[in-house]
Order: sequence, then structure tokens, then C-alpha cells
Amino acid sequence: MKSVTYQIPIPWKNEKPCLHRMIRQIQTRPGMYIGSNALTPLSHFLDGYRAAERDLGVCWHGNLFPLDFQFMHSFADARLHTECVCAGWCHNILTFCHGDEEKALNLFFDLYQEFIHIEMKRYWKAILTKENIEQNNKAERCCVMGEHGPEPVYKNPIAVYVLELTIPAYMLIVETTNEVHTETLFFSSAEEAKGNSCISSGAETYFGKIDTWEEFEANNLYFDKVIKTY
Repeated sequence: MKSVTYQIPIPWKNEKPCLHRMIRQIQTRPGMYIGSNALTPLSHFLDGYRAAERDLGVCWHGNLFPLDFQFMHSFADARLHTECVCAGWCHNILTFCHGDEEKALNLFFDLYQEFIHIEMKRYWKAILTKENIEQNNKAERCCVMGEHGPEPVYKNPIAVYVLELTIPAYMLIVETTNEVHTETLFFSSAEEAKGNSCISSGAETYFGKIDTWEEFEANNLYFDKVIKTY
């Protein structure tokens, strides 16, 4: 196992979109921002905020942590052990609180404090072979509908990463020549993230058999590329 030390040129707080900062502001004065001490208005507010970021083309690069807010869905599932996987953090927190909006809002902020302190214990990296890339490029294997028909999920991939988190979960990252893509569904094991999973899509779902994994110790990853979360 290799140990990696990263020299981070800019603190993460200056690199991320300001959604994390906005949530902290809302917590101090929820009535001013969302009109009440209730979870549903917060959810609507954050949905609109993220939609505005997308319309304005807001993107970020640098550190992976704290995780993009999109991971809050998977985190709430894992933390609350909810039955409705992928129903969304708002629905699952409200269900857990039996519909009590104020109690749900308070629980959200408690969970959020845990969420932003998630870090990485270690990671595995695999440089993709020519065969892996060819497998990815086969539209019938795993594709999305583009402007001109089916196209690979990942364009020009070069490497994949599996991260072990400080919560009992793992995540998958795919690096391409221009971008870094993070899969937002957590995995229960490194083997599941590396393999051909049938629920969350593991690395081999896209790239076929991968035998070149190398293990590293680190608590963060830094990319000088745009990071996209789906």
C-alpha cells in the first residue's frame, strides 16, 4: 500500500460552489431564508439554488471533500436505514420523523454536520487498458442517449478510483481526459464498487474486467479538472 501526501494550493472552502455556505446561513436564520422551521421549504429552496447553479454553468475542481451535496441522498439512506432507497433525503428524513416538519429540519442539520465531515480512509486506482476503454465504447453495453443517438456514459476515460469513506460506504470515480465523474450511489464494499454490480453500477459494468488496481493511503484527492456529480 502506498501513502500519498497532497499539497493543496487552495483551501476547499474557496473551491466549492457556495451551497455549503448557504446551508450554514440558513441554519442560523431559517425563517429569513425559507419562511419557517420546516424541512420541505428548505428542500424547495436548495432545489432552486442547485438549478440556478446549473443554469449559470457553475462547476468546481480541486478537492473531492467535503462531498458534493448530491451525495446527501445516499448518505441519508445509509444513515437512517430507510426502506425507500433513492426516494431522496427530504422524503426519507420526513418519513423517519413521521411527518413532523420542524423535527425533520433539526434532524437534517444534525445529519448535515456529519455529512460535511465525511472523509476518505484510502483508495484504489486502476489505469484503464485499451480493452477497458473499448468495452466502455460499446454502446450496447452501457450507454446514454446523446444528441445523435447512443453514446458511452464516459467519453475518453483514462482511470477509475474506488474510495473507502469514514462512514461504512464506498464510492466510485471515473477520470476522463477533461473531467472527473463521481457516481452518487454508495457501495457496501470495495469489491462491489470495483465489480459488475446490478444495483449501483460498479467499475466493471462500464469497463469489463479490471486487474490493475493499486491501493493508496490518503484522506483526500485533488484533481485539476472539472468535477461532475451524477
